[in-house]
Amino acid sequence: MKILFCNLFNDPAHYMYNIVHGWINRLNKDENLNVDIDLYCTSLNIPGMRAPFKLLDIKWKSKDGELMKMYDGIINNIHKYDALINFGGVNLHPEFVKQLPVVTIWNFYDDPESSEEYSRYMSMSHDLCAVGNIASLDIYRTWGNKNVFWSPCGFRADDYDPLLTYENILSGQRENDITLLCERIGPFRRSKVDKFSLNFPQGLYYGNGWPNGFLPEIERIPLLQNTKIGINIHNSTGPINFRTFYLPANGVMQICDNKSHLGKIFNLNEEVVGYDTIEEAIELTKYYLDNDSERRNIAANGFLKVIKSYNETECFKIISDHIRNYLNQNSKQINGPINLGHKQNALLTLLEKIIYFLPKYWRAIIRRIIRLIINIKYWIQTKNR
Repeated sequence: MKILFCNLFNDPAHYMYNIVHGWINRLNKDENLNVDIDLYCTSLNIPGMRAPFKLLDIKWKSKDGELMKMYDGIINNIHKYDALINFGGVNLHPEFVKQLPVVTIWNFYDDPESSEEYSRYMSMSHDLCAVGNIASLDIYRTWGNKNVFWSPCGFRADDYDPLLTYENILSGQRENDITLLCERIGPFRRSKVDKFSLNFPQGLYYGNGWPNGFLPEIERIPLLQNTKIGINIHNSTGPINFRTFYLPANGVMQICDNKSHLGKIFNLNEEVVGYDTIEEAIELTKYYLDNDSERRNIAANGFLKVIKSYNETECFKIISDHIRNYLNQNSKQINGPINLGHKQNALLTLLEKIIYFLPKYWRAIIRRIIRLIINIKYWIQTKNR
């Protein structure tokens, strides 16, 4: 099955470039998946931006040159593919997506924080919705989406040490009581992490806003595999983040919020421990630090669960299976060529004809000014809503 994977990360200087390319390369080599995935950068300005719907709509209606060029690249190659995955909701206008002659998948992991800017307006144009936040599935259905399913982010092959074993978790020694790897900014999360860290000054805390700053990536796995308990605190609903899966993959007993939905992913108190308030998390942490045998059993069972069910192959297989099922049950009928948007704005057309005769340097400057005017127009429109 041939898949076009639309994403932002096409600049080798971007920290996500190697992560995404390595992940896709491993999926392509995995015989259990039988997929052939090509990456396509849908950034408008590498390493790029992901335009909120209202800004994207302005660019679509004005036939923004950069946007149209990116769409032309898809049109010229889409006949090679069975499906297109819009990873992260990146710059594909709903009117464009609806015309594509392949199965289209909205693959989004930023609900509910970014729902009003992206998924609420853009997801319905896709045939399938692979939603990362298990707590947001019903919201998608209220918007009118029919083919909605949970798509766990899982953990990557480079997120753990494959030499770690169940037996080692049960009997091995770990020196660090607590590790928390997350940002300490924003009022919702900061009040919670500050209260937690005051109760456990021996904990190791890394990320934006912490005195320790960011943990170097090369130190992350050794730190986790020497940690007893990992705390998971979301910005809002969940669970959705990578911590949900890479903590148990490294033999760390996880104490995670959003307990009701957490119970749909793991067996509570057997593979993971859930909490509803930060006060509850503090008491649970104290309990399991004092009851090491129980902690080890939960950590070991959580390890088995994610290694079997939430590795990168199994997580992508959820998406590929839904694509295959859709292809078996549906055929897309597209009449005529793809229409790139509304009628060209007359003023923009005239400006393009004028600046065509200018030197390349000045053409670039004027086009940036035009985009700036469009962005200011968007800002004024949203401010006056």
